Amino acid sequence: MNMLSRRAVTVGAAVAGLGLALGLAGAAVGQAAAGTASQVESDSASGPGPQDRKSQSAVGDVAPTENTGRVIAKGPGYSIVATSPGSGSKASSSPETKVTDAPLQTLHQPIVCQGQRVLRIDNRNIRFDGNAITAEDGCELHIINSRISAGGIAVFARDASVHIENSEIEGRKASIDAAGGAQIYAETSTFKGAARRLGTAAIHDLGNNAWD
Repeated sequence: MNMLSRRAVTVGAAVAGLGLALGLAGAAVGQAAAGTASQVESDSASGPGPQDRKSQSAVGDVAPTENTGRVIAKGPGYSIVATSPGSGSKASSSPETKVTDAPLQTLHQPIVCQGQRVLRIDNRNIRFDGNAITAEDGCELHIINSRISAGGIAVFARDASVHIENSEIEGRKASIDAAGGAQIYAETSTFKGAARRLGTAAIHDLGNNAWD
Protein backbone atom coordinates (compact mmCIF):
# COMPACT_ATOMS: atom_id res chain seq x y z
CA MET A 1 0.00 0.00 0.00
CA ASN A 2 2.76 2.41 0.89
CA MET A 3 4.60 1.45 -2.27
CA LEU A 4 1.56 2.35 -4.42
CA SER A 5 1.13 5.69 -2.67
CA ARG A 6 4.74 6.62 -3.35
CA ARG A 7 4.39 5.73 -7.01
CA ALA A 8 1.24 7.80 -7.28
CA VAL A 9 2.99 10.81 -5.72
CA THR A 10 5.96 10.43 -8.08
CA VAL A 11 3.74 10.23 -11.16
CA GLY A 12 1.75 13.28 -10.03
CA ALA A 13 4.92 15.29 -9.53
CA ALA A 14 6.15 14.36 -13.02
CA VAL A 15 2.87 15.34 -14.60
CA ALA A 16 2.90 18.67 -12.76
CA GLY A 17 6.46 19.36 -13.90
CA LEU A 18 5.56 18.55 -17.50
CA GLY A 19 2.57 20.88 -17.32
CA LEU A 20 4.74 23.71 -15.97
CA ALA A 21 7.28 23.22 -18.77
CA LEU A 22 4.56 23.30 -21.41
CA GLY A 23 3.11 26.46 -19.87
CA LEU A 24 6.48 28.26 -19.98
CA ALA A 25 7.02 27.23 -23.62
CA GLY A 26 3.57 28.55 -24.57
CA ALA A 27 4.28 31.88 -22.87
CA ALA A 28 7.56 32.21 -24.77
CA VAL A 29 5.85 31.51 -28.10
CA GLY A 30 3.15 34.07 -27.30
CA GLN A 31 5.69 36.76 -26.48
CA ALA A 32 7.60 36.08 -29.70
CA ALA A 33 4.40 36.32 -31.76
CA ALA A 34 3.44 39.55 -30.01
CA GLY A 35 6.90 41.01 -30.73
CA THR A 36 6.65 40.09 -34.42
CA ALA A 37 3.21 41.70 -34.73
CA SER A 38 4.49 44.85 -33.02
CA GLN A 39 7.43 45.02 -35.44
CA VAL A 40 5.10 44.64 -38.44
CA GLU A 41 2.86 47.43 -37.15
CA SER A 42 5.89 49.66 -36.56
CA ASP A 43 7.24 49.05 -40.08
CA SER A 44 3.81 49.81 -41.58
CA ALA A 45 3.53 53.09 -39.68
CA SER A 46 7.03 54.22 -40.65
CA GLY A 47 6.12 54.36 -44.37
CA PRO A 48 7.42 52.58 -47.47
CA GLY A 49 10.83 50.98 -47.52
CA PRO A 50 13.81 52.23 -49.55
CA GLN A 51 12.76 50.31 -52.67
CA ASP A 52 9.24 51.75 -52.52
CA ARG A 53 10.55 55.24 -52.00
CA LYS A 54 12.88 54.80 -55.00
CA SER A 55 9.97 53.78 -57.19
CA GLN A 56 7.86 56.72 -56.04
CA SER A 57 10.77 59.12 -56.63
CA ALA A 58 11.33 57.77 -60.13
CA VAL A 59 7.70 58.45 -60.99
CA GLY A 60 7.55 61.84 -59.30
CA ASP A 61 10.74 63.16 -60.92
CA VAL A 62 9.40 62.81 -64.47
CA ALA A 63 8.38 66.26 -65.72
CA PRO A 64 6.91 67.23 -69.09
CA THR A 65 9.07 69.27 -71.46
CA GLU A 66 8.09 71.58 -74.24
CA ASN A 67 9.89 73.04 -77.23
CA THR A 68 8.82 76.32 -78.72
CA GLY A 69 10.10 78.19 -81.77
CA ARG A 70 9.69 81.56 -83.40
CA VAL A 71 9.00 82.38 -87.02
CA ILE A 72 10.35 85.74 -88.14
CA ALA A 73 8.47 88.00 -90.57
CA LYS A 74 9.26 88.06 -94.27
CA GLY A 75 10.61 91.10 -96.07
CA PRO A 76 10.68 92.03 -99.76
CA GLY A 77 12.67 89.28 -101.43
CA TYR A 78 13.64 87.72 -98.08
CA SER A 79 12.37 84.96 -95.85
CA ILE A 80 13.98 84.76 -92.39
CA VAL A 81 13.29 82.03 -89.85
CA ALA A 82 14.96 81.82 -86.46
CA THR A 83 14.60 80.04 -83.16
CA SER A 84 13.75 82.12 -80.14
CA PRO A 85 16.63 82.31 -77.62
CA GLY A 86 14.09 81.46 -74.94
CA SER A 87 13.01 78.18 -76.53
CA GLY A 88 13.71 74.80 -74.93
CA SER A 89 14.00 74.42 -71.16
CA LYS A 90 12.22 77.09 -69.17
CA ALA A 91 14.97 76.96 -66.60
CA SER A 92 17.43 78.38 -69.03
CA SER A 93 17.70 82.14 -68.99
CA SER A 94 18.77 84.47 -71.81
CA PRO A 95 22.57 84.60 -71.82
CA GLU A 96 24.49 87.85 -71.89
CA THR A 97 25.13 88.81 -75.51
CA LYS A 98 28.77 88.88 -76.57
CA VAL A 99 29.07 91.10 -79.62
CA THR A 100 32.76 90.91 -80.54
CA ASP A 101 36.23 90.73 -79.09
CA ALA A 102 37.85 92.19 -82.20
CA PRO A 103 40.38 94.99 -81.66
CA LEU A 104 39.17 98.55 -82.13
CA GLN A 105 39.75 100.05 -85.55
CA THR A 106 39.33 103.74 -86.37
CA LEU A 107 38.31 104.88 -89.84
CA HIS A 108 38.15 108.47 -91.06
CA GLN A 109 35.99 107.77 -94.14
CA PRO A 110 32.63 105.97 -94.32
CA ILE A 111 32.13 102.53 -95.87
CA VAL A 112 29.90 102.83 -98.97
CA CYS A 113 27.98 100.01 -100.66
CA GLN A 114 26.19 100.95 -103.91
CA GLY A 115 24.30 98.96 -106.54
CA GLN A 116 23.46 95.28 -106.77
CA ARG A 117 26.14 93.92 -104.46
CA VAL A 118 26.39 92.28 -101.07
CA LEU A 119 28.51 93.71 -98.27
CA ARG A 120 29.10 91.66 -95.13
CA ILE A 121 30.64 93.14 -91.98
CA ASP A 122 31.29 90.36 -89.47
CA ASN A 123 33.17 90.43 -86.15
CA ARG A 124 34.40 93.98 -86.51
CA ASN A 125 34.85 96.78 -83.98
CA ILE A 126 35.02 100.05 -85.90
CA ARG A 127 34.86 103.68 -84.85
CA PHE A 128 34.20 106.38 -87.46
CA ASP A 129 34.88 110.09 -87.19
CA GLY A 130 31.72 110.99 -89.14
CA ASN A 131 29.13 108.81 -90.84
CA ALA A 132 29.86 105.11 -90.65
CA ILE A 133 28.16 102.91 -93.29
CA THR A 134 26.09 103.85 -96.34
CA ALA A 135 24.01 101.30 -98.30
CA GLU A 136 22.04 102.46 -101.35
CA ASP A 137 20.63 101.66 -104.78
CA GLY A 138 20.01 97.94 -104.25
CA CYS A 139 22.90 97.11 -101.92
CA GLU A 140 22.40 94.22 -99.50
CA LEU A 141 24.24 94.92 -96.26
CA HIS A 142 24.80 92.43 -93.42
CA ILE A 143 26.22 93.56 -90.07
CA ILE A 144 26.83 90.59 -87.76
CA ASN A 145 28.64 90.26 -84.41
CA SER A 146 30.04 93.77 -84.76
CA ARG A 147 30.27 97.07 -82.94
CA ILE A 148 29.86 100.21 -85.04
CA SER A 149 30.31 103.66 -83.52
CA ALA A 150 29.91 106.87 -85.52
CA GLY A 151 30.35 110.55 -84.84
CA GLY A 152 27.52 111.14 -87.33
CA ILE A 153 25.01 108.55 -88.68
CA ALA A 154 25.91 104.93 -88.01
CA VAL A 155 23.88 103.27 -90.79
CA PHE A 156 22.39 105.24 -93.67
CA ALA A 157 20.24 103.23 -96.09
CA ARG A 158 18.39 104.33 -99.23
CA ASP A 159 16.65 101.81 -101.48
CA ALA A 160 18.71 99.03 -99.88
CA SER A 161 18.23 96.13 -97.52
CA VAL A 162 20.17 96.02 -94.25
CA HIS A 163 20.34 93.04 -91.89
CA ILE A 164 21.73 93.67 -88.40
CA GLU A 165 22.20 90.77 -85.97
CA ASN A 166 23.92 90.50 -82.59
CA SER A 167 25.59 93.88 -82.96
CA GLU A 168 25.91 97.28 -81.30
CA ILE A 169 25.12 100.29 -83.48
CA GLU A 170 25.81 103.75 -82.09
CA GLY A 171 25.50 107.09 -83.88
CA ARG A 172 25.80 110.52 -82.38
CA LYS A 173 23.30 111.92 -84.92
CA ALA A 174 21.38 108.68 -85.54
CA SER A 175 21.90 104.97 -85.25
CA ILE A 176 19.77 104.30 -88.37
CA ASP A 177 18.60 106.64 -91.10
CA ALA A 178 16.41 104.81 -93.65
CA ALA A 179 14.98 106.51 -96.75
CA GLY A 180 13.29 105.60 -100.01
CA GLY A 181 12.34 101.90 -100.01
CA ALA A 182 15.04 100.84 -97.58
CA GLN A 183 14.25 97.79 -95.46
CA ILE A 184 16.06 97.37 -92.15
CA TYR A 185 15.92 94.01 -90.31
CA ALA A 186 17.25 94.05 -86.74
CA GLU A 187 17.59 91.18 -84.28
CA THR A 188 19.37 90.74 -80.93
CA SER A 189 21.12 94.08 -81.24
CA THR A 190 21.57 97.33 -79.32
CA PHE A 191 20.97 100.72 -80.92
CA LYS A 192 22.16 103.98 -79.39
CA GLY A 193 20.91 107.09 -81.11
CA ALA A 194 17.72 107.90 -83.01
CA ALA A 195 16.32 105.42 -85.54
CA ARG A 196 14.69 107.39 -88.37
CA ARG A 197 12.81 106.36 -91.50
CA LEU A 198 11.32 108.36 -94.36
CA GLY A 199 9.00 107.53 -97.24
CA THR A 200 8.31 103.83 -97.71
CA ALA A 201 11.34 102.78 -95.70
CA ALA A 202 10.67 100.34 -92.87
CA ILE A 203 12.51 99.14 -89.79
CA HIS A 204 11.62 95.54 -88.83
CA ASP A 205 12.22 94.66 -85.18
CA LEU A 206 12.68 90.89 -85.23
CA GLY A 207 13.04 90.64 -81.45
CA ASN A 208 15.54 90.93 -78.58
CA ASN A 209 16.64 94.44 -79.53
CA ALA A 210 17.39 97.39 -77.27
CA TRP A 211 16.58 100.85 -78.61
CA ASP A 212 18.03 103.90 -76.89
